[in-house]
Amino acid sequence: MDPSSQSPGNITPFCIGMTFDTISQARHTLLRHTADRHESYLVAKSDPARHITKCRDPLCKYEVRIGTKKGQPRVTVYHPHTCPPSTHDNWKQSRSSKLKPEYVAADGGSRKYARRDLQSSSDEEGDGLDRKRQRSRQACTQCRSRRVKCDGNVPCSMCASSNVDCEYVSSAHPGSARRTVPDGGHVAAQGTSAVRTDSPSAPQGILEPWKQRFVGRQSSVAFPLFVGLDVQAPNPPRLHSFAYNPGLRREPETRVRFQIAEVIDWEVAKRLIDVYMAAIHPLFNFLDHEKLRQRAEDHWHRKPQGLSFEAVIGGVVALGSLFHGAEAALTQEKELWAVQHAKSILEDYVAGRFPTIEHVAAYFLRTLYMRTTSRPHVSWLCSCTMMHLVEATGLQHGPDGFMLAPGRAPPDTASRQPYNPRRTAQVAECLQTLIAWDYGRSVMNPTLHARQEDFSATFKTDLSSQLCSLVQAIPVSTPSREVGAGAEDQVSALRKVIRIKVDHDFLVLVKADLIFCLYRRLRLINFHFHPQQIEEIISAGTAALAPAQRLVFMDQPWWNVLGTVFQFICVLLALDTPDSLAVIPRAMETLQSIADRLNTHLATEALATVRQLVRASANKKRKGIDHLERSLGEGTHGLGDDTVIPTAPDDVSFYPFAQPDAIDLDFFLNMSF
Repeated sequence: MDPSSQSPGNITPFCIGMTFDTISQARHTLLRHTADRHESYLVAKSDPARHITKCRDPLCKYEVRIGTKKGQPRVTVYHPHTCPPSTHDNWKQSRSSKLKPEYVAADGGSRKYARRDLQSSSDEEGDGLDRKRQRSRQACTQCRSRRVKCDGNVPCSMCASSNVDCEYVSSAHPGSARRTVPDGGHVAAQGTSAVRTDSPSAPQGILEPWKQRFVGRQSSVAFPLFVGLDVQAPNPPRLHSFAYNPGLRREPETRVRFQIAEVIDWEVAKRLIDVYMAAIHPLFNFLDHEKLRQRAEDHWHRKPQGLSFEAVIGGVVALGSLFHGAEAALTQEKELWAVQHAKSILEDYVAGRFPTIEHVAAYFLRTLYMRTTSRPHVSWLCSCTMMHLVEATGLQHGPDGFMLAPGRAPPDTASRQPYNPRRTAQVAECLQTLIAWDYGRSVMNPTLHARQEDFSATFKTDLSSQLCSLVQAIPVSTPSREVGAGAEDQVSALRKVIRIKVDHDFLVLVKADLIFCLYRRLRLINFHFHPQQIEEIISAGTAALAPAQRLVFMDQPWWNVLGTVFQFICVLLALDTPDSLAVIPRAMETLQSIADRLNTHLATEALATVRQLVRASANKKRKGIDHLERSLGEGTHGLGDDTVIPTAPDDVSFYPFAQPDAIDLDFFLNMSF
């Protein structure tokens, strides 16, 4: 097939000047690019420092050289194929060739079975049959989509190196996977990239390395680049918003500047950074402590690290001040100034023009501060903006979820930015899901639930893996999912959350919050809870009472130290069982202690509200008791303490299977109804 007939949106970019993190990443990108163009190549040399490929046709000028400069792989030579496309059809390696073949992408198979394929093809032509070649070894879905050789292991070497899920799908009937198309359409030829577009592992978009900007493959911003690559332009258009608007007005200038070092002393900032790292970092681990502190010190000592970093450090300082305790290192005015200063940077026209992982980190810190100090609507809006930035930077996609546009990465990306991209996306989605689920709003980009990632701890006290496991257990597959859709999913999630073990007081509260969220959703669809489920809900809430009290007295004002106890009392009243009502006095005592310690308007309001609810519940039950007493003719005063309840006569049996005495059937049959 002529490569020019392919859609440019389906070709993985690969050109001179592209840089990569590792040689392995460069090899895989070249492989995908070659597979998309239905070409083949020979590996002339490959080692940790360089990778050289040539064409099997000695007259072809095709050559690719990937070298390492200052420790970073870079495409130094790229000469396209000059041989006819038929050269790559059903290639069988020549024994006399001195080049070692590695990948053959033309027929979707591997070199190991090339001889067998040619022999079988002659038999098929003689029989006049149009059969599909059957693989002698099953390949995983990832290797099939990439058209590379699969070693058959679980996981295979390709999936293990790419850190993606390795899955094998048996296909006893090759024709069963045939796609249907609507009337008037057409089916792409076998082996074309149209099939690859629908693959789960197909890249979802393209990432521009310098600006760290992610756009979808179907974007008008990316289309000129794909067209340039398709026509093999010497200098393809860059990933840019060409002709996005008429351009009649100039863009505003920035209105923010470096100020935090002028307002907050470095010794104070250093102490607040340590507070943040001790109290918050183990639960939301996406920063490198040493790198963050080093960059902060440089930033305070006349080595500016950029406005986006100032927004990050402003959020760290504000949260450190919030969790510092009664003897705050900052006044509330300076703390609020740091929050507003970070907000002004994030919303600045120039500073926010090109979103990066630092913008995501800064908005995560702002969202966390808003959830702890502000109202639910404001918190949810901040969390949505945070997830939009995650999407804009491509952090929600795995390593194979995007293609790299031509260009080079910023010089400070690997060495100076103290962020873990994968974990940044994880904790951001966890925080947004917790806020949205508690408030009953939409969950944005629930990609972690779709990928089912393994959240492994990165250091001994890393607890964010437990937080991610809790959030991943709840059924949030799409933002538009109905609250009451699928009671089985909700009940299954309830079991999963209950079984998860956590090792931090805050996570105990989060676990209880999620259980209460699931209870509220099941209650809306009139789900009948089994006694064991009710007992587990009560146990989870009871287990959260002591941790909530401890956190308050440790001056760690997490957002749920008050709300979890308040919601637990509401759940106990809604359950309305003897076991649930028996726990209310202890829960009320805990809430009273927390309210006295906090001494805030919200704490006093919460305490007054639950007292009102408990009093109303008691009045309701008292009215029911009065009705029952009046039915016995005892009036509203009820039974006194000295009232003796008469015992039943000896001839009355309460055994359910006891035989009754003789019954007057004539009396019952002659009764008038």
